[in-house]
Amino acid sequence: MTGGGRGGGFVASSTAVVLKDTRPIRDRAYQNMIANSVYEYLINNNFEMDMKHSITPKSLKSPTQKDFVMMFQWLYRRLDPGYKFTKSIENEVIPLMKIAGYPYLDSLSKSQLVAVGGQNWGAYLGMLYWLVEIAETFDAFDNKDYDIDEPEDTELNQIVINYITKSYSAFLQNEDDYSEYESEMREAFEERIAAIKITTDEYAKQKQKFEEELQDMEHSTPSLTALQNKSEALESDLAKFQEYIDNMEKRKTKWRTMLENINEELIAMEQEFTILEKEKVSLEAKIAAQGLTPADIDTIVGQREQLSKAIQANDVKSSEITKKLQEKEQLAQQALDSLDTAVQKYTSLGYRIGVLPAGAPNCPESKNFEILLSAPLAEENLGARPNAILNGLELRHEVRPALQKFRMEVAAKVHKAQDESIRLQSLLDRVAEVLADKRDQLDTLEAQISAAKITYDEAFETMTSDASSSHAEIEKLERKIQAMRIGVQDGRLQLEQRAERVVIEYDHMQHAAELIREQMQRKISDYIEKIVGFKLHVQAELEAHENFVVDELERQSKRSTGDDMNHDAS
Repeated sequence: MTGGGRGGGFVASSTAVVLKDTRPIRDRAYQNMIANSVYEYLINNNFEMDMKHSITPKSLKSPTQKDFVMMFQWLYRRLDPGYKFTKSIENEVIPLMKIAGYPYLDSLSKSQLVAVGGQNWGAYLGMLYWLVEIAETFDAFDNKDYDIDEPEDTELNQIVINYITKSYSAFLQNEDDYSEYESEMREAFEERIAAIKITTDEYAKQKQKFEEELQDMEHSTPSLTALQNKSEALESDLAKFQEYIDNMEKRKTKWRTMLENINEELIAMEQEFTILEKEKVSLEAKIAAQGLTPADIDTIVGQREQLSKAIQANDVKSSEITKKLQEKEQLAQQALDSLDTAVQKYTSLGYRIGVLPAGAPNCPESKNFEILLSAPLAEENLGARPNAILNGLELRHEVRPALQKFRMEVAAKVHKAQDESIRLQSLLDRVAEVLADKRDQLDTLEAQISAAKITYDEAFETMTSDASSSHAEIEKLERKIQAMRIGVQDGRLQLEQRAERVVIEYDHMQHAAELIREQMQRKISDYIEKIVGFKLHVQAELEAHENFVVDELERQSKRSTGDDMNHDAS
């Protein structure tokens, strides 16, 4: 459907708010996108046939001045078909766009309009794209392609339509006071606003209640991160502790073997030393009982030196064995210290998470899992099993499974708390969305009230002016009709016929008013266009009535004069 099918000219506020253009008009991708949209709209709506000017996609990227002028004039006539361009383009674009309500007037200038293109083309391409969007909206209205209103919007629109219908009916009945209908509209709006406020307050209370419940749950439930950290730390400590115990078991077996070997060597050396002592005593007795030669003495001395060297070698070996024993004792002491530290850490963590002592809130199966070291380096504990040193606890078969079970219970509680938190957060989000929707509806109501008040004021002024003009015309017609009735009796039949035609015309106008009332859901601009068109139509009819009455008066006057002359002649 072309723009010429619209009933009236384009009407917009001349006090459009000037905003900073936040569109990426300098971005090449954005320019290509809107250029394609403008080009498609121009081609699909017979631009080239209407303007006798051909364009290509390149015309929207690097246009000539004539291309821009033709496109602007054609697009603006889509909004105001009756407008005639009489000035140069640089003197018409800015005023027309201001009337049209273009929000980015700061990006336009007369100096740039003289030669559009180059660096400033993005701003003017954005202006053409804005005109295309407005034209597409007008086309949708002409094609009756309306969006389905929300129930609340329909109810609010019905309030305005009822007011306009009653006011227009009163106007047709020559009534000038519309305060009663305005009060009804205001009361209806106030009732609707009060209902929305009550609903909004209820949602706000529900939101506050849910937030308080969420805060209480967050305070009463330990932090999920803290529980996870504790669980991970316990698992890590338990694994390290088990690994340490396994290593100590291996070392303990190795140390026992080494100590047994050393003891066997010591016993063998003591036995050898005892044998040597006995041999020495026997030799000394033999020397004392028998006379010895120097060779025998040398032999004995040599044997003694050999024995002395053997003893020294045994002493060195004994020192080395003693040193090794001391090193093993130090290693054993270090292992004991590490074990003691691990046990203390295990005990501390156990008390923190509530599994120690026996009977603690989180103690698995109410058993005592507290580890008490009972002199692991004492002689009676040498070679004992780990559970004998750790007060009878089986870490691998008792403590670890119980702690793993507790960990799974904690994880289940954590998952349950997470699910509950997600549910509450989802509920809170839904409540927040409903509140936001209600606030938006409240803002929309206030904006519609303001728009309706402005529309009412404009319609009231228009109807008052039209009513005054209509009353004057009607009084003039009544005087002329009275004069016709007094002076011309023969014209009564014609006047009655004319009255019937006036009634038929009134029915037509009433039908037109019904059509206008059905279209009152359109935008305010459409209301004003229809009212202006109706006013022009009424004025034309009144002028036609006036011309007809004048013609009838003249015709009746001539006929009356002719009859008088015939009567005088007879």
